[in-house]
Amino acid sequence: MDDAVTMSTTKRLLLLYCSFFRITALVVGGGLAMLPVIEEIFVVKRKLLTREELLDMTALTQTVPGIIAVNSAVYIGMKVAGVPGALAAVAGAFTPPFTVILIIASLFPRLDPHNRYLLGAFAGIRACVTGMILVTGTRMFRRTVKTRLECAVVLIFFVLAILKVSPALLILAAIPFGWCYVWWQTRRLEQAEKSAGPDAESSSNESESASKDAGEGRS
Repeated sequence: MDDAVTMSTTKRLLLLYCSFFRITALVVGGGLAMLPVIEEIFVVKRKLLTREELLDMTALTQTVPGIIAVNSAVYIGMKVAGVPGALAAVAGAFTPPFTVILIIASLFPRLDPHNRYLLGAFAGIRACVTGMILVTGTRMFRRTVKTRLECAVVLIFFVLAILKVSPALLILAAIPFGWCYVWWQTRRLEQAEKSAGPDAESSSNESESASKDAGEGRS
């Protein structure tokens, strides 16, 4: 198996197409359920993405319009092989659902909606998808929420979501809050650097004078 870092462009395109073909063909439940599989392939196994880039992708693909699976394919494809990589990844993500939906659409009128085996299969799939989304949410929480303020923000938005506030309003409200939070953090760092500046200079001057005194003592 070739090292992913030294792969040729052709092999990268083939890797993107085959990986997203398998993901969308086997993973049921949409974009969020795909995230653990994407992490396993592109972060853990292939090391083509970092965990921070995966978190950025998760936020971006759920914010911009479009299907999460296709948005994820575009993001990862661009990161791995540029525009051709994005096209290859989208083609791989698009082929299985398109084929399956054609088959289901042709057979759906003949299916019995009250078939207990069919209903049981859907119940099992829903439970599995819920578990995968829960795992994804838990991993994202551990990697992104690190301060008390961030925990408070998560709690506030969680309560608002339970109260059935529009997701669009929550996202729009989160954007200016993120700007304010970054500005506040930047100001804190600047103030800390300014306050530590004179002390650092005085300590460095004291160490230099002490070293000079020690040198004179030896001489």
